[in-house]
Amino acid sequence: MKANLKRAILVSLLSADGLPFPESALISAVKVSLRPIDPTDGDIFEAMKDVEASGYVAGATDDIAGRSWTLTEKGVHKARQLR
Repeated sequence: MKANLKRAILVSLLSADGLPFPESALISAVKVSLRPIDPTDGDIFEAMKDVEASGYVAGATDDIAGRSWTLTEKGVHKARQLR
């Protein structure tokens, strides 16, 4: 399931077309894309940490919007391979 989660994260972020994707919206998008599988938020956070550690995504936190995510150049390349 972890590979499916990573793929769903990358493909969901690719759909944002380079714009920052709020974390709560990303979690919802991943859950919708994996139906009928129902991953926990913890499962998704663990997969997000993995793709961040691999250099595919970057997260940023601020006081106004909270945490958001974007694909790196490496992540864009990988997401295009996966869709």
